[in-house]
Amino acid sequence: MIKQDVVERVRFETDIVELVGSYLPLKKVGRNYRGLCPFHQERSPSFYVSPERQTYHCFGCGVGGNAISFVMEHDKLDFPEAVRFLAKRLGIEVKEDAGGRHKGAYEACEQAAQFFERRLQQSETARGYLKHRGVRPETAKRFRLGFAPGGNRLRGEARKRSWPEDDMVKAGLLVERGEGLADYFTDRLIFPIMSISGRIIGFGGRALDEREPKYLNSADTPIYRKGDILYGAYQAKAYIREQAPLLVEGNFDLLSLTNVGVNNVVAPLGTALTPNQGALLCRYNRRVVVCFDGDEAGHKAARAAIEVLLRSGCEPQVALLPSGEDPDSYVRGHGRADFQKLVADAVDLIDFVLAGRKFRTVPDERASLRELVALLRLMSDDAAVELYANRIAERFRVERDTVLRAARREGLKKPRPVAASSPELEERVVAAAVQSGELAQAARDLGVHEIVADERLREVARLAAERCEEPGFGPAQILDAIEDESLRRRVAGWTFQQDVLPGVEEYRARVARMRAAWLHGRILQAHADGDGARAEALTKERGELLRGAAKERSSRS
Repeated sequence: MIKQDVVERVRFETDIVELVGSYLPLKKVGRNYRGLCPFHQERSPSFYVSPERQTYHCFGCGVGGNAISFVMEHDKLDFPEAVRFLAKRLGIEVKEDAGGRHKGAYEACEQAAQFFERRLQQSETARGYLKHRGVRPETAKRFRLGFAPGGNRLRGEARKRSWPEDDMVKAGLLVERGEGLADYFTDRLIFPIMSISGRIIGFGGRALDEREPKYLNSADTPIYRKGDILYGAYQAKAYIREQAPLLVEGNFDLLSLTNVGVNNVVAPLGTALTPNQGALLCRYNRRVVVCFDGDEAGHKAARAAIEVLLRSGCEPQVALLPSGEDPDSYVRGHGRADFQKLVADAVDLIDFVLAGRKFRTVPDERASLRELVALLRLMSDDAAVELYANRIAERFRVERDTVLRAARREGLKKPRPVAASSPELEERVVAAAVQSGELAQAARDLGVHEIVADERLREVARLAAERCEEPGFGPAQILDAIEDESLRRRVAGWTFQQDVLPGVEEYRARVARMRAAWLHGRILQAHADGDGARAEALTKERGELLRGAAKERSSRS
């Protein structure tokens, strides 16, 4: 783990114009620089770089970020690799934080992994099971497969070798059970889970008998969150920069494909694909091929994964397996060549959604059309939306503009917080806070992160509130903290808007009016709920806010 002060120094000392200019020609246009976007083909330049904000944004494809995210996006590097790359250019020594306060948990995971590996070599049952599943010894070694015996053997090994039990507990390897600490994994084949940098952070275990649950994953720990990493991501990262990541459901699907030399494979960790996992994939390659089981459950899971990938800015396709097959059974039964042909024939989201559907009535067609339009709303790339709209219009024999109008409408209204103001004003307020430490402090003091209705804007306002007093505060710092790709693009775009930032007093007055309107809505809701005490407290707060705003106005006049 790279020390945070090194990351901050790299960000501060990197000149984004010089950096981007080393990749493509840039021409000064007003306060910014402009060039042809390196992330999509275009004839007229729409890619801008701001030396003032240290950000970039393409008005064509929507990509945007700071110096670190540019290198990540362009060179397909993960965050630590991008920081090291930029540090080397600057001559900055990269100091590693060996786990920080979680060093013991990392060490416990590595010690346990070595223990499980040794035990696998001693277990004929576990090795026989791997042979039965067709897993080659070199594949088992590459993924560091192991075996957890029964009888609390790991705890015994920890005591024998004086491994701190507190660290084993922190890493989720020992748990409290009745008479004391006991092994979390017993009589299971073990799949170590690695971070993107290759450190072991957790484990998955498969029962070798009929016990339930069949699969057991580490609980979330200080160093491991199941929804943040993909199984096999460390081993696949060198391949998925050039080849589309192949997303499969199960660990054995992944191992069987790796056995035959298909190395661009990753898998969720026994759960539905999460937004953070989608963002991780998109960091390496926008195109992702989903290859889930060929049954109804697999199709439903693939459909859900498509939504997550679209929200992350990816371009998903689906490789359709025959009914009753999964990637493991298919590649073992048909071989690598047939499997690769199946992947090459992967369909896009339109063909996947409509596969096997027969339209007998207009309502049938309308239902499928609405489903596809809902997927278009998840896309952040306007060009992609138009291209898909062309195909959908042709398929359903309707006007393209009809599809586009439907796609650009807001979705079905859901219960939401009482809006303090228009969405446009809320966005301007948060955008200003991101670009000025003084305005961010004013936004924090007046609770902007509470009052905006858009959840994504609330997240950005919260990040600004947390960081507004840190040295070097600005858009580049906020962008590093945003994991969602589409949100990062949106924030980067703010830095190229032509609006002049308001003064602090003008900004505070604007936000005070927003908060007063928000409080008014909450007061009405409290009365509707019959909560007089809450209504009275909110009314008092609103009165104090308005009196303070009036006092500020009179002092300026």
